[in-house]
Amino acid sequence: MKNRFLLLGMFALMMVGFFSSASNAQTFTMSLTNDVYTSPNVYEFDVYLVCNGATTQFEMSLWQAGILYDNTIKNGGTITPTWVPGSFGPEVTASGQINQTLNATTAGCIKIAAKLPPGGVGTGAAITTTPAKLGRVRLTNSITFLGGSRAGLHFNFTASPYNTVVSAYIGGVGTPITANGTFVYTLADPPLPVELSSFVSAAQGRTVVLNWSTKTEKNSNLFEVERSLAASTSWSTVGSVKAAGLSNSTKNYTYSDTKLQSGKYQYRLKMVDANGTFSYSSVESAEVAIPKDFAVSQNYPNPFNPSTKIDYQVPVDAKVIMEVYNIAGQKVVELVNSQMSAGYYTVDFGATKLASGVYIYRLAASDVATGHNFSSIKKMMLLK
Repeated sequence: MKNRFLLLGMFALMMVGFFSSASNAQTFTMSLTNDVYTSPNVYEFDVYLVCNGATTQFEMSLWQAGILYDNTIKNGGTITPTWVPGSFGPEVTASGQINQTLNATTAGCIKIAAKLPPGGVGTGAAITTTPAKLGRVRLTNSITFLGGSRAGLHFNFTASPYNTVVSAYIGGVGTPITANGTFVYTLADPPLPVELSSFVSAAQGRTVVLNWSTKTEKNSNLFEVERSLAASTSWSTVGSVKAAGLSNSTKNYTYSDTKLQSGKYQYRLKMVDANGTFSYSSVESAEVAIPKDFAVSQNYPNPFNPSTKIDYQVPVDAKVIMEVYNIAGQKVVELVNSQMSAGYYTVDFGATKLASGVYIYRLAASDVATGHNFSSIKKMMLLK
């Protein structure tokens, strides 16, 4: 899939500087990797450091780095950077490293910083040719990140507004070693699993039907259907549909979100790859209107044991009564007796104390404004 929300548009990868003699020269590489969008406005990636020289261990007293990105990817929003809790690698945890509050006050730049406790260089962080994980950064935009494909972006290697300094001590003694270093942009940006060609929604009574089509799929796993109220930014998963997995032809999918209350809703698809990579579709809106008439449904399940549900709808503010009778016409229970506002409702009927047989339920409603009356009777069967 080519369209994907972006976080990091242009990174300026900076050089790491040291102050000491050339005899202790070392090189270090810092990389950004394992990126993922956890939502359209949240992006995360790991920060790793590797020693490329002969030294297999050094002790950091301070390091800080600036990552420069293209402001346009913010889409007019405000980015808040934080460390992901509990994401620091075992090397830095053992060293006593303190990850500082991330800073994004300089336009288009994020300052990543850490230090060891005052009074000493600590026990040392083992940095070898196998990268040591410094931590995981979470970037949260106040709105959705600008979409697009990283393939069309250009990366500039330039100086950051933040100075980058790493003070390292061999064996915990002596002066800081001298090193040259680079950042390496290693965010894979793998092709997303689905090329979506259409996504539409339509309300049918109190059901919203979603239909979508894909042009191609590669290692796709499933589509998670997410819903929110139109005035809310809180999304919840309401269902899922298995994807084709591998396809070079058009595939059509559908999902029905049922038993909805009156109101305006938003829907989006979370398209998940077999390895967990995912992206989001555009957002579709649908409105479930207030019912036009009084009505009561057939109970479900029917026959039932020991309980069943009954749906009913009220088009206006009304006094509503629902009662259950046995076959002899004797009232056995009153399920509803209150004034209701316009909308859709469901009532549960539990019959654990009743004998098997046929029962009758009756809905009676009176329009509060006009006095218009409505009544409907249906049968149901209890089988024990």
